Amino acid sequence: MALLRPDRLSNLQQLIAKVQLADAPPLATVPIEARALPQKDLPILLAAIEARATHLLTADMRYFGPLRGKTVEGVLVLTPGDYLRTKGKSRRR
Repeated sequence: MALLRPDRLSNLQQLIAKVQLADAPPLATVPIEARALPQKDLPILLAAIEARATHLLTADMRYFGPLRGKTVEGVLVLTPGDYLRTKGKSRRR
């Protein structure tokens, strides 16, 4: 970073100083629908829930596939293609 964009190094350092790490929540607080997700993917869904996102777009059908098209705690899980097709249909009306 320092070699490529030295003017941005101080911005990066400020952002890094604000990063907070958190432990994964206990399994009891995880929505039932999400309990089959691997530990590496669970924070993605939980962050979307915490942010009150309406959609979670993912191409990871290996793990998120069972949740595709389902709403978990207010978050609709879709592939980017699903989302674009849905948006395209609503614009045609």
